[in-house]
Amino acid sequence: MRIFNQFNHYNLSFSQQSASARLEEYLLGSISVFILKGYAGTGKTTILKGLVSYLNEIGRECVLMAPTGRAANVLKNKTGFSAQTIHRTIYSFEDVVEMEEDGSFYYRYKIRESYNPVNKIYIVDEASMVSDVKSQGEFFRFGSGCLLTDLIEYSRVQNPSVNAKLIFVGDPCQLPPVSDNASRTLDATYLKDKFQLASEEVELKEVFRQQEASGVMEAATRIRKSITAGVFIDFNLRSNDRDVLGLGYGNLMETWEKEPGSKIIIASKNRTCQAINRQIRHRIHGQADLPIQNGDCVIISGNNSLKNVFNGEFAVVNEAGVSTISRSVPLKGKPLVTLTWRDVELISMDSQGSSNVIRGKLLENYLQGGSQLKPDEFQALYVDFINRHPQVKPKSSEFAQMLKNDEYFNCLILKYGYAVTCHKAQGGEWDTVFTIWDHDVTADFNCFTDKQRRAGKTNEQFYRWAYTAVTRASGKLYALNPPTFTPYSNMTFVDPVALKTLQDMAGVKAMAKEVVLDEKLQKQLAELKLTDQPSLVQDHFFRVMIAAEERDIELTKWDRIGYEIRYTFRRGNEQAVFKSFINGKGEFRNPFLPIPAQSPNSLFNETLQAILLHLPELKISRAAEPSVQKNLEFQDEWEESFPFTRTLFNDIVYLLEGTGITVDALEHLQFAERYTFMRGTETAVLDFEYKKEGLFGRILPIPGRTNSAELINSLRTILGKLYSEDNAN
Repeated sequence: MRIFNQFNHYNLSFSQQSASARLEEYLLGSISVFILKGYAGTGKTTILKGLVSYLNEIGRECVLMAPTGRAANVLKNKTGFSAQTIHRTIYSFEDVVEMEEDGSFYYRYKIRESYNPVNKIYIVDEASMVSDVKSQGEFFRFGSGCLLTDLIEYSRVQNPSVNAKLIFVGDPCQLPPVSDNASRTLDATYLKDKFQLASEEVELKEVFRQQEASGVMEAATRIRKSITAGVFIDFNLRSNDRDVLGLGYGNLMETWEKEPGSKIIIASKNRTCQAINRQIRHRIHGQADLPIQNGDCVIISGNNSLKNVFNGEFAVVNEAGVSTISRSVPLKGKPLVTLTWRDVELISMDSQGSSNVIRGKLLENYLQGGSQLKPDEFQALYVDFINRHPQVKPKSSEFAQMLKNDEYFNCLILKYGYAVTCHKAQGGEWDTVFTIWDHDVTADFNCFTDKQRRAGKTNEQFYRWAYTAVTRASGKLYALNPPTFTPYSNMTFVDPVALKTLQDMAGVKAMAKEVVLDEKLQKQLAELKLTDQPSLVQDHFFRVMIAAEERDIELTKWDRIGYEIRYTFRRGNEQAVFKSFINGKGEFRNPFLPIPAQSPNSLFNETLQAILLHLPELKISRAAEPSVQKNLEFQDEWEESFPFTRTLFNDIVYLLEGTGITVDALEHLQFAERYTFMRGTETAVLDFEYKKEGLFGRILPIPGRTNSAELINSLRTILGKLYSEDNAN
């Protein structure tokens, strides 16, 4: 039995095939951890479903887990196999021990003994949400307080004799856990350094074509590419009038009410969620300030072992008590705290698809209060318990057991769940998602109606928030007043006559030398095995080769070893080998260095160092590159590294609709995109220059390659819309 038998009805992508093969090898090997990374739409769930089916076929027991109840439910629905939350799987709610740390006293739920862990496979979906930062402030704590650490202890993957396996599945571009700045489960180095665990790692990248047809997936992929490229200068959730839709504030409530199926509103700030929840409750019940009502949607905001519910789980109020119970609790040296409870019955859907009834006492203080339970309120809950049980000695086993089972102390911590923060929504999917873009930090900024600004949004954190929010939608996405900013704010169309006059006045050299990639140069690329290298690597080779040839030095060999690039030079009987380094973005940053053992002539080395220190500026014209010239398609590698160039292409095509002007050719140059435009027999070739960070600058007509001043003038007017005030916020 092979794992590929589980995918007979699927057309797997290349990276899915690679992931499947490596998973099969991993299951037979000694490495403990496998990290399966994948972006939205790349088919993680397909691999996961096939993997679990394969494990069942070969008789290898596996356990499916997810960080939240909703994520576990999504996992179960997509794979068809049972799944539980991590907390329900690894902690024992019957086994509580007393703990004291830094003068603070608390109770700790112990980690379960894993039942028959030998050869068992533990699979964690939505693993990017799993934190390894210690959870503080809870009177009842789970394990060490570090969820990842406890998960690894429970699985016993650090014990080679057990031969257990731990597989993390997650999206590396989603938000990291609330309390952390990175997703540690997807970091092989972190797992190695902290837990001495070796990892296999695979990343799925190809988005499937049926997913590409989705406007939601297209928007998510565009945002994701900005994250992976580290370029945060372009953001536009343009409506497609199909599944990505703009929305005015005045239509929010009506549209929300009309949308069928599951739906959620996602915002960045708790106060925004609170305001929207009030509006929805006013629309449903006629008043925003009514007590919690039957049918209200709520979200659990605190772990509760007594009721077996956990932070982030959604529920619906089945019955709410009419009356409340209030008690005023005196705290030493502090104002009196009044606590108010209400009896409620909730219904939630567990990961097996069954209804789960939760009866308990809702704490009104938190429901109507801020984003967190105040320290004084938490202290008051404990003091209230002591006041009600004066005969029970604190720190005794009787005290611990009574506290653990006390309905008032273990009250339900809830918020209304119509609108939630992105972290609360993470791990879930809804048919329809409404996004609120409330990231501006200005005190009087109205995120619903005020014009959005670029400030504070050109960073990775904002893009991760946007990506996570957008990918919560399985069907339709509404964006209420989203920000729009482009890489065109510094763009300007340069008149050819004005440019020449300016260069003459300033004594500036003419434009960079243009080299056409003809048959001769292509043959050299093939001989030196450079044909399949990225354009930036080829361009660097040409700069080195031409600089050497001008000094009668021959470039005889080229090698790439990982990120190290080696050039071999010859002049008569003299030979030298120099190396440089390229980073993951295709940039050459380090100076050239001779390799001493292969560069014996110091004078020849000095000559080469002087040449390589001042390489000529070139523009490479790839006239014979069919994938770019004829089909106007972007190479995946290029688009991943330079996503803003795809944005430019899409925007140009959009602006040219109905003008009679077409894009006939496109060339990727170093720090410029060269477009050939046609209108009948008229031709114009323009370079769109950009800086390293992706901001476009000059639009330059190329002398000698344009036969129509009228076409240039038409393009100047049309392309001016790219950087007009209306489009460059």
